[in-house]
Amino acid sequence: MKKRICALALSVITLLTIAGCNDTSELDAYRKSIEEFYDNVIVINDNINAIDAESDKAPQKLLDELDKLNVLFQDFAALEVPEEYKAVESLADEAAAFMNEAVSLYHSSYSEGSFDDFSSGMAYEKYCRAIVRINYIGDILQGKIPEGENIEIHYENEN
Repeated sequence: MKKRICALALSVITLLTIAGCNDTSELDAYRKSIEEFYDNVIVINDNINAIDAESDKAPQKLLDELDKLNVLFQDFAALEVPEEYKAVESLADEAAAFMNEAVSLYHSSYSEGSFDDFSSGMAYEKYCRAIVRINYIGDILQGKIPEGENIEIHYENEN
């Protein structure tokens, strides 16, 4: 009987320990996903910067890299956000939406073998908006308060 009680107590303690660690591992997994996201964005950015603008294949290479970037942003927005970082969830969604619009506009600006400067300008504006939101997320995750125009910060009441 004592062995069963000890085994049960040990099982309960183990389950509580695992459950307690689950929040930490969820948070760690989220942080790891964010690090991978930023690393992949840097790689794609380097690939874009390495494109020879004079090459006939430059527009297609650019669009291919932007498609990869768009997938990264969509995957990032789809991540399950731990409670500690709920504030970044809407920013990630906005960043993904802006990036999706930017990539779509870039595709249309290079369609039919010509270049549309207006669409490209709009695409760049959307791209910049996506990057700004990603930078805000980085600031929040580092414990900094984002700064800039139209930034509103809402604090939860600690009651």
